[in-house]
Amino acid sequence: MEIENLPAKGIKALIVDDEEEARNLLERLLYRIPGIEVIGKASSADEALEIVVNCLPDLVFLDVQMPEKNGFQLVDYFKKYLLNTKVVFVTAHAEFAIDAMKVSAFDYLLKPVLMNQLTDTILRFKAERLLSFNANKTGQTSGNTNHPSKIKFNTRTGYILVSPSEIMYCEADVNYTNLYFGKENRETVTVNLGRIEEIFALYSFYRISRSILINRLYLSKADRQKKKCLLVKADERIFLDIPPNHIRELEKLLDSSGNSPA
Repeated sequence: MEIENLPAKGIKALIVDDEEEARNLLERLLYRIPGIEVIGKASSADEALEIVVNCLPDLVFLDVQMPEKNGFQLVDYFKKYLLNTKVVFVTAHAEFAIDAMKVSAFDYLLKPVLMNQLTDTILRFKAERLLSFNANKTGQTSGNTNHPSKIKFNTRTGYILVSPSEIMYCEADVNYTNLYFGKENRETVTVNLGRIEEIFALYSFYRISRSILINRLYLSKADRQKKKCLLVKADERIFLDIPPNHIRELEKLLDSSGNSPA
């Protein structure tokens, strides 16, 4: 077990892998991303659990297949001890992706890890943490400190309570709006898209066209030639049309908010 005794700044990360070369390679990649501090490296689930309990990292980069206890068993311990840390599975085996989704992993990276994919994971984590912070502030000002902030919307038959971070994108439907949580998972609310944009002004949403408002937390790629952007959430991949001028504006917005890798 290796633990760095440095003061934590930004995002605290722990690397868990039984192969030393894999641990060192991922550490080098993480050091290239601003705001990341690798607080430790562990070669087994037991060593990792000790570090997590004592140091409370924000992110755990976790191999699946390890001797004695595997990565999924370690996640079970996190839940048992109510440890509030996000897990990114890092493995050479794509077949574990569904299991990773079942345990609510933050992300799933295949070895060999590519720098652009790792950077995307970190940027999404930063954005989600900022969104959560803003939501908690909103909850505190309204006197609600025990539950995450949710917004109530009327539907045709009643109402729903929605966490903005769950929404991938919003689509105008005349005077109503479809809130998409996935390709086949949507809710129609009796509010027009313009009003939705105002309500979500403090969150990570961006209007890419007259009829589409996307959640930047799930933005993975933009293609100027094809005039498309890609939203990714777990195993959901959604392509949406976006004019080139909005691609440039979105890029400026990401750069100004510090979400562009060095």
